[in-house]
Amino acid sequence: MSSEEEIFHNCKSDKTYASPAFKDFTGRKLRIANKVIDAQPGYEFAKVKEELVLRQTEAGRFQIKASFLEDDRSYRTVTIQKFTSKGNAKEYFSFGPHEMTALLKFMADIKRIHFPDDGRLNISDHDLEDLLLKPDQLRRIAADNQQLLAAIARNEITTEDVVALSYRRKQLGIFERLLSDAAYFDECVDKHGKGPEGLWQRFLEKNPWILGYSLSLINFGPLDDRKLEQTVRGHDLGGPGKRVDALLRSRAILNTAAFVELKHHRTELVSPDQYRSGIWAPSKELSGAVAQVQGTVAAALERWGASVRITDTDGESTGEMIYTTEPRSFVICGRLEEFEGEHGVNERKFGCFERFRRNLLRPEIITFDELYERARLIVSANDPNDSGQP
Repeated sequence: MSSEEEIFHNCKSDKTYASPAFKDFTGRKLRIANKVIDAQPGYEFAKVKEELVLRQTEAGRFQIKASFLEDDRSYRTVTIQKFTSKGNAKEYFSFGPHEMTALLKFMADIKRIHFPDDGRLNISDHDLEDLLLKPDQLRRIAADNQQLLAAIARNEITTEDVVALSYRRKQLGIFERLLSDAAYFDECVDKHGKGPEGLWQRFLEKNPWILGYSLSLINFGPLDDRKLEQTVRGHDLGGPGKRVDALLRSRAILNTAAFVELKHHRTELVSPDQYRSGIWAPSKELSGAVAQVQGTVAAALERWGASVRITDTDGESTGEMIYTTEPRSFVICGRLEEFEGEHGVNERKFGCFERFRRNLLRPEIITFDELYERARLIVSANDPNDSGQP
């Protein structure tokens, strides 16, 4: 027996089996779940000498195998398969993610649908929603969920909104823990293996909504199907050149570029020692990050000019264009907690940092705790149950 067939026959029908997590090409966690079902004998049509006959089928076993993303449980593939007795060949049929969604909705609708009469039913999916529950069921649901229904009416919340909000709330909790729990952060850094800056880059790649909505009133996002980190060279993107931790584009009729240099939340914002009495200079790491992103922007403007075309990994043009006239740039670094002492905030020290960043034309400097607070407001603004009160 092959190992797959062996597993198929040894699985217990009263158990669900899930694989260890593994990463897809974007870094998101995937799992594969299996469930075997021992079918009862049945009947099927068969053709014998040009005649259609009804035959009894033997009891048999088949397996449902689903691959899905761990964070939002969306399906990648769902396969129904079995091993036949003839040469132990495998027979299978697979559903894609959209097909599986349609199948599950169809099966759920059959369970819930209320037939108004004994006649035939031929109805669109949109109108079908009105028949899914009996009138008395609707009244009971409305009575038990008045606040939720009012929130839905005010905000027109969809199922997708609820899933997205739940995912963002979970990620916000991880963000807070990375900032506040030193042991957890160190554990994640060791597990990721690319240092504290690499960990933050990975987290923000998984959550482009944080950078997209938090850096500016303009909606910035990563290039489609690309990692945040990109290389500046030639007249397109890719190949050797200056690296930028995050290359973003605005979401508008004309797309503009934004460059982001990522440090980490433990990076010092000012030097520990005073430059002169009551004067603290920017830390070496912060100054270096500012110089780095300024150099990257300068290289982009020199090589790209006023615009750059987007190409795929094979060098083929996607038809998209990013305009680089006066591009915005950001450094995400440190925490304002650095200025808090045993007896309160060191106002002179904080003032030195504020004057430095407020008088810096480019890049804009944002601390990780400021980024977190903006992300928290994004989640609160989209939560119908959040009144905005602390």
